[in-house]
Amino acid sequence: MKKRLISVILLSTLVLLCACGSSSSKPEVTPSKTVDQFLKGIQDEDQDAIKKVYEESTFDLGAEAWDDDDDEEGMDTAMNKVLTDDFYPRLIDFEYKIGEEEINGDEATVKVDITTYKMGDAFVAGFKDFFAGAMDLYNSNASDEQVSKVMSEKLHRQISALKKKEYKKTATFHLTKEKGVWVVEDMDDDKNEAALNILSGGMLDAENSIDRMTDD
Repeated sequence: MKKRLISVILLSTLVLLCACGSSSSKPEVTPSKTVDQFLKGIQDEDQDAIKKVYEESTFDLGAEAWDDDDDEEGMDTAMNKVLTDDFYPRLIDFEYKIGEEEINGDEATVKVDITTYKMGDAFVAGFKDFFAGAMDLYNSNASDEQVSKVMSEKLHRQISALKKKEYKKTATFHLTKEKGVWVVEDMDDDKNEAALNILSGGMLDAENSIDRMTDD
């Protein structure tokens, strides 16, 4: 009887310890780990992973980095190969190192060292090259398809020349805690706009420069 009682006590203690251990062994998902999963999801093009740690349901770095407002079908068709073969593969081929984390209540920031291609510079150079010969195209009464082809060739030449990751900057990602879970705030919002620009290799800066070219 006594031996049986001791066995029951030992078994109960073991179960209790296991239960306590399992509840405390689950690691906390910190802001830094959240940003890490977000960036890995972008690299792997894994929308399911991104959805778990992002304020919005999806995130497409390519669409965010290059917002083509041109509705002409010819332009979209001509640009497709350059974007698919040259632009997108380099865009997600970035390197990063998680840095300082700062938490203030339900808000947090995480600094990340980003190393990627000088994509913005390539786009600006491609458009400058295109605009330099734009008058000749106009005078030759070139079709939309011909214009699109020339522009695509200029961009292809610049982007395909990017062989090394020489764009290195530190981005600050802003997060909020929603229902006890840290999520990266919308990259379109003002808080994360600078981080998006760095993550894309200066593409937002490039769009502003190109807009100024077309306005002149």
